[in-house]
Amino acid sequence: MEKINNNKKESILKVICYIIFIIYILCLTKIVLFKYSNLMHVIKDIFKGELSGFRSVNIIPLKSIIDFIKIISEGYFTRGFNNIIGNILVFVPLGYFLPMLFKKTEKVRYTILFSLILSLIYESLQYFLYLGSADIDDVILNLLGAFIGFIFYKIIENHTMEKVINKYYLTIIISIIGFIVAGYLAVDYFGIMFGIRNKNNAYNNDVNNINESLENDKVMISPDNEFDIWGDIISFDDESITINKTKIIDLENGAGIAISDMQNMDLKTIYLLSSTRYTVKDIYDANGEKVEIKTGAKENLKIDKHINVKGYVLEDKMYGAEIIINNYLFM
Repeated sequence: MEKINNNKKESILKVICYIIFIIYILCLTKIVLFKYSNLMHVIKDIFKGELSGFRSVNIIPLKSIIDFIKIISEGYFTRGFNNIIGNILVFVPLGYFLPMLFKKTEKVRYTILFSLILSLIYESLQYFLYLGSADIDDVILNLLGAFIGFIFYKIIENHTMEKVINKYYLTIIISIIGFIVAGYLAVDYFGIMFGIRNKNNAYNNDVNNINESLENDKVMISPDNEFDIWGDIISFDDESITINKTKIIDLENGAGIAISDMQNMDLKTIYLLSSTRYTVKDIYDANGEKVEIKTGAKENLKIDKHINVKGYVLEDKMYGAEIIINNYLFM
């Protein structure tokens, strides 16, 4: 009787683990594909044949990783670190759950193969649906995460071989802790992006501290630390915006402006403040008629938008005083 009860408990716990895995896959899809877009909007755009947004592709191994390491070395630790470590961590649960729930993936090569296929699907969809960057380095980091998850599972399995039921208990406990931590990070760092944080209360204590610091250090602001740059929005969140900076080439000799391409990106991170002004200029409607708009808002920021940012540098960080948003689609 006790054995029957244990088998029943084990079956129930395994079903719970399957449910957790499904929830994880849904969250993973949201994180990877729909950071900046809503699923229903994408579906509508597909039917309308009006897909648009930011997309790029990188097939050179380690290029993006080196770029993000460079960003870290320039003082933008959070953005560089999150892009590298984030791509690893999001696939760790996949490497853990696959061998636990599916016998065919109990060997590491099958777990890695499945993870590779899933990562390639995500990267391809990002490119073809204009949802972001298709990057070989993301695949490499994803596979590293899956491998770490597989090793972690094997450690748990070796310590619970005598009582398999304990493996499911541990998995559920770890999953609950993982969801709590991930949920906290999502609200704190990705809240606006995922639509789970109130835009009216978006600025946290760190941003307020920056504002106070700038107020106290106004005497340090001079033409020497002012900047005025152009670029396309690559990514943004509640506190900062990253652009692929426009390169100005010898305007005096009529060489004009050359836009950085996706293979030679010049990324700049600008921190947003509560005092940052937003201006929308040179907007054209579908008929090519110019619409005069003098003021804008943070909500006007979108991936792939061409913007002009004016601000100043303080302690090696760039702060935006004014962001001029341009829509050059019909120009």
